[in-house]
Amino acid sequence: MIQRIQTLYLLAATALMALVFFLPLMGFSTEVGTSLFYSYKLVDSEGISTSSPWYLMFLVLMAGVIPFGTIFRYKNRLLQIRMCVVSMVLMGGSIAMLAFYCYRFYTLFAAQSEVFAASFKLTLVCPFAALLFTWLAMRAIFRDEMLVRAADRIR
Repeated sequence: MIQRIQTLYLLAATALMALVFFLPLMGFSTEVGTSLFYSYKLVDSEGISTSSPWYLMFLVLMAGVIPFGTIFRYKNRLLQIRMCVVSMVLMGGSIAMLAFYCYRFYTLFAAQSEVFAASFKLTLVCPFAALLFTWLAMRAIFRDEMLVRAADRIR
């Protein structure tokens, strides 16, 4: 239901995780050229994919799909809360995997060349914001559940 605030929070979390999936996360500049790190591949300066972090791709994809699916479970608020928790765990895992792969590729490029620069993209902030929006949605769903239970008690 679009009029509920938690729906907007969950849509924002889905959109942010979609940005993480499609936009570059880091850029590595060497004397050969610039390589870009996406959540599903590392593209070198010629446009050839050199590495595929499958675990990271899976985590980011699932962390973006679950909040979208949670929107349509509005009749079962307890299931929505559980799905938000699962989504938050996946987002935390994707943040940890992003940190691991950023460190891994940073050390890889630093060891390969003497002239080296790494640039962090704004997309790296998106999983943290998506985690915040999912937590806010879970809080709003919990408040709705408490409101319904209080109304049932009055009857």
